[in-house]
Amino acid sequence: MKFFMAVVAHIVVMSAAFSQQELSLTATKDNTLYEDASGSTSNGAGEFLFTGKTNSGSIRRGLILFDLSGKIPSNATILSVKVRLNMSKTATSAKTVSLHKVTASWGEGTSNAGANEGGGAASTTNDATWIHRFFNTATWATPGGDFVVTPSASLSIGGVGTYQFESTPQLVADVQEWVNDSTKNHGWIIIGDESSTQTAKRFDSRENSTAANRPTLIVQYSIVNSVNSQSPKPVEFSLQQNYPNPFNPSTIIRYSVPSAGHVSLKVFDLLGKEVATLVNEVKEAGFFAQEWNASGIPSGMYLYRLQAGHYTATKKLILIK
Repeated sequence: MKFFMAVVAHIVVMSAAFSQQELSLTATKDNTLYEDASGSTSNGAGEFLFTGKTNSGSIRRGLILFDLSGKIPSNATILSVKVRLNMSKTATSAKTVSLHKVTASWGEGTSNAGANEGGGAASTTNDATWIHRFFNTATWATPGGDFVVTPSASLSIGGVGTYQFESTPQLVADVQEWVNDSTKNHGWIIIGDESSTQTAKRFDSRENSTAANRPTLIVQYSIVNSVNSQSPKPVEFSLQQNYPNPFNPSTIIRYSVPSAGHVSLKVFDLLGKEVATLVNEVKEAGFFAQEWNASGIPSGMYLYRLQAGHYTATKKLILIK
């Protein structure tokens, strides 16, 4: 009998299905730390982030955070993590830029440097600065930010363009930790070449007017389904209703593709004018969840359209501010 029960238990375990999904998120907050002994400079609401060292020898470090709460199941196993940044201005050749896990909470105020933003603006309430986690009520243990010295990922970044930090074991470990315990999610600090002057690079922030250039986190994860669950791969194309709906300012659009191929997911206004391109690339078969952060988009009803292979589907969503 013990042998029989063991065999049954083995069959039950083996029959569980693993569903693999992909989620793309725009940064929830970001900021730049400008080397400044007084902590009087920040850029919480600006369109850009900075790294490296300026011509005058002042260091810049970017901060980014992606809110995972309620977007990845708590029982998920993280398989792959990628971070996509758009670098929009540089005066130097290729330099190594690294992501380091931040170990303390920080803020994003309303400071906005305007123009090229390299010099920053006056810090406002709750801004992260070189000295402060939250201006001017809480400070970093170490000026310049509290973070793990060993980078989670590094990438050589040269000319203007979009760059992607490919998945590493440490990026996966970071996100897995944040899924397991959201209170530990303080994001990453972006550190450039600080060994010499004139190494600064400018990246587009979550407030950038071009939505496709905003910092993006791409996570692949798996969850264990019940014994009688569906196949881990979809059997048909589908486009789900966004959630939440109505929303402000972010919503999640879920879709599935049963075979590899080019996928396009775009948002249009009611006159047919394209408002945002959320996906425009080749995808493997699977279930996907794409965030749309509509910051800077006026309230109203919009249409979102999925095109994959011969499949096309359109649904409505409502943005209320």
